[in-house]
Amino acid sequence: MDGSPPDGLYQQERRRRLAAERMLDRAKRDLSRAHAALVANADRLSRDYLAERETNLRLTERQAQVLAQRKEAAEKADRARRRLWHALEAMRDGFALFDAQGTMVAANHVYLNLFDCAGVVGPGASAAEMFEIAAEEGSFDTGDQDEGEWADAMTERWHGDQFDPMILRHYDGRIIRLSDRRAPDGDLVSLAVDVTEDEARVDALAAARDTAEATARMKADFLARMSHEIRTPMNGVIGLADMLAEQVTDEEGRLSARTIRDSAEALLTIVNDTLDVSKIEAGKMDLRADRFDLEAMLRDCIRLAQASGRARVPIALSWPLDASAPVIGDEGRVRQIVMNLLGNAMKFTSVGGVTVRVARAPDAVSIAVADTGPGIADAQRDAIFEAFGQAGDAGLSTKEGTGLGLTISRGLAERMGGTLHLSDEAGPGATFLLSLPLRMLEPGPSLPLLPATVALGPGVICDALAESFSAAEVEVLRTTSGPHPLVARAQDVPADAVAPIVLRDGAPVEAALAARARAVLSLPAAAADLAAALAVSDEATRAPGPVFTASGGAARRILLADDNQTNRFLLDRMLAGGALDYTIVEDGAEAVAAQAESRFDAVVLDISMPVLDGIGAAAAIRAAEAEAGLAPVPLLALTAHTGDEMGERLRVAGFAAHLTKPLKKQILLEALEAAWAAQGAPGQPSVTS
Repeated sequence: MDGSPPDGLYQQERRRRLAAERMLDRAKRDLSRAHAALVANADRLSRDYLAERETNLRLTERQAQVLAQRKEAAEKADRARRRLWHALEAMRDGFALFDAQGTMVAANHVYLNLFDCAGVVGPGASAAEMFEIAAEEGSFDTGDQDEGEWADAMTERWHGDQFDPMILRHYDGRIIRLSDRRAPDGDLVSLAVDVTEDEARVDALAAARDTAEATARMKADFLARMSHEIRTPMNGVIGLADMLAEQVTDEEGRLSARTIRDSAEALLTIVNDTLDVSKIEAGKMDLRADRFDLEAMLRDCIRLAQASGRARVPIALSWPLDASAPVIGDEGRVRQIVMNLLGNAMKFTSVGGVTVRVARAPDAVSIAVADTGPGIADAQRDAIFEAFGQAGDAGLSTKEGTGLGLTISRGLAERMGGTLHLSDEAGPGATFLLSLPLRMLEPGPSLPLLPATVALGPGVICDALAESFSAAEVEVLRTTSGPHPLVARAQDVPADAVAPIVLRDGAPVEAALAARARAVLSLPAAAADLAAALAVSDEATRAPGPVFTASGGAARRILLADDNQTNRFLLDRMLAGGALDYTIVEDGAEAVAAQAESRFDAVVLDISMPVLDGIGAAAAIRAAEAEAGLAPVPLLALTAHTGDEMGERLRVAGFAAHLTKPLKKQILLEALEAAWAAQGAPGQPSVTS
């Protein structure tokens, strides 16, 4: 056995060494894993720290921004508060804020100075204390209330929810309007406004208004009196001038009489225009709402304008053949406007003509008055409607008239709810458009069967008829020859025309032409007459004029009373040789006695008479009739007074008609005939013309 260790020990040692190496490797691996985990955890912690630090840095910056914004907002709010307070302090009016319990929160110096006790009344004081102190120191006029009652009433008002403005009179003479309003949260805002100047201005305006109204009344009374005083002598001037013109045989005398009459009528127009302007300005232009025939009124206006002596050109009427004529309105005022427009048109038209065109609607009417004169410059379009403004101011040659016609016409149109203006349409001359709310009372007439084609002669008259026929769907030919029915003025009808419809403009139609004419119609012709003449043969005969006879055939007897000697003379000359039997007395008492002694068929009474005026005489006559059981006779009033208020007085007094001086014979006769016709006496004829 040698010295070497045995194999078994060697193997054991080797196994232990290998085991130790394996343990060392395992420890190295465990240590490596632990080191890697430690490094990973350190990295994670580093990342978390960095992220948290970044977040903290951002939060710090945001917090700084928020703090900066809060500081800026606080500074802005403080500036706004200071500005608001400075604005409140700079206010001329007093301002105060109270909380829901009535404690003053803030007030400017103007509000506090009203109480003259700013040291006591201020923020923290209650409303009750404020009013008690104001009452004790006499800051305000408490009126009939004692100091305590006034303070209690003000405090009680303060605790309400709704506040009416209150006027307080300060001891120094200022007038303060206290306006209070409660906010939704219960706070109350009080505003004290100094209205001293406003109240003084209101008082001054009221005084000026009273002065103006008194002046207007004096003006109206003066104009009414002057109208009466001027009309009375004008009645004699115009009436006697008419008689002289009829009775004087030499041409020079007739010319002188006509000059007197025309001058008197021109003066009367000025009086009427001045009175109308005064009434319109004072708002006392009363209107009537009566039934009247619009077409007949327009035809009357054209006839009057054509006969005035001013017309140098024809005046035509374009009326729809199927339009209804009866309307509701103030006929007199509509007539006045149309006459003013026609007079204005004729004044400036020397060639061509004037045309009146009518357009109808159920509740309105439009009347256009167009002329072929020189027209009106654009710069004068508004001026012509001003008082005393005339188209002559636009550079035209004429300056006649008062310059009030268009002013009155526009005022009347607007008073009736309508308009009057100058048309903007291009064309020769000027066209005035009048629109009025005149209601149609019934449907238009049923037209007879009209011919398909109608021939019309030349001229403005036939131009207007062409519009009417075309609107009725009748073809119009502008010729005087051919087989078609011809409508033309007498001077335009050719010798070979068969059964023409002749339009007569005043001069008599030659017998030969009248014999072969289908119809002879006076201008302006009525639409119904034109339609009937075209549809049927002219078999109508001329109706008789007015008849002034009673049922037994004797002449009617009338009684007239007027205290003015000139007027009595005029009435005597006016009725002399006529169909009426008349008696004239000097005053109302004589009229009552004469009617009682010998009963007349009608009584005409002047209103302004001594002893017994016209209204008193009318009452006495009616009383005598009632006592005797007699039917009332027609009473007619004769007066120089104008105005609807006079008309109403006379209507209530029982007068059948109101005749205005200066009186014309035809107007008197027509009024008498109308009164007798309305009376409906047996055998009484109606008025025809």
